This record gives sequence, C-alpha cells and structure tokens, in this order.
Amino acid sequence: MNFFEFVNRKQRESIKHLKLIKKMLEQSNVKVNDFLDDENPYIFVKNPLKDRLEFEGIRIYQIGEMIAYRVQREKDTEPYGKSYLLDLEEMFNDFMSENVEEEKAGEMVINGVIEELKKFFEKSADAENKIQDRDPGVIMPSVVTGTNYGGSVFNKYV
Repeated sequence: MNFFEFVNRKQRESIKHLKLIKKMLEQSNVKVNDFLDDENPYIFVKNPLKDRLEFEGIRIYQIGEMIAYRVQREKDTEPYGKSYLLDLEEMFNDFMSENVEEEKAGEMVINGVIEELKKFFEKSADAENKIQDRDPGVIMPSVVTGTNYGGSVFNKYV
C-alpha cells in the first residue's frame, strides 16, 4: 500500500465515522448538516439555543483517530477556539465495563453525546450572558490617536 492509498483509506474511514455520528444525532432530533465531500470532511451541528448564542453551531470532525468539535460561527466558515474531544470509544468501553449489553451501551453513548453537546451549548450561553452582563465601567476603552501609544496604557495609580 502506498501513501496515497493509506490517506484515502483513512479519509474514507473518517467519513464513515462522521456519517454514523450524523445519523445518531439526527435520530435524536438534532439538526445537522454534512460537509463530507469537503477536503476536510465534517458535520455541522446547529445550535439549539438560537437566540442565546452568537455562533450558529459546532463542527464535528475527525483528527487522527479522535473525534473532536469546535465552535463555528456559520455552517460553511472555519471553526475557531478550543477543540473538545468526543471520545466515543472510551464512553462505550466505560459502559461495557459496567456489564451492560452492547446495544444498550451504544444507546448510552448516543445519550451521553447528546447530553455533552447540550451542556456545551448551555455553558456557552451562560458564559456569553456573563460577558454581556458585566459592568461596562470595568472595561477601559482603548482610544489611540496618532502615534502616541502611551495614552493606551492603563495605569492603576492615576
């Protein structure tokens, strides 16, 4: 097997995993768009708290052997911020170690992922609300005119 065959196989596996996650989310009534034909395939999960967040959703993608997600302003833009791991295999193995049947463990993983994404959206909304609700007097405006940048430095002793 040459390098290109290896890369193509990895990309096909990645698409297969993302399709499975998409199907799992859709069965739980989560709104999802797929961009699996993209050079870097991903699925876009729409933000269920439409009016409460500034971003439209999250991008779920595979990087190496891991599935991760990041905030994305719109469905066809680049994501930004921190990546969060969705370790489906570890979740499944944890449930299996509790002597749960495979099918039941699979359902528990689905519910776990849905719950994790809900918590992410809720915590993001809470964080945005805290930022918007803070006292505007705490923020020092940055007014820079000309080339004198000394006026833009905050001095707590003045």
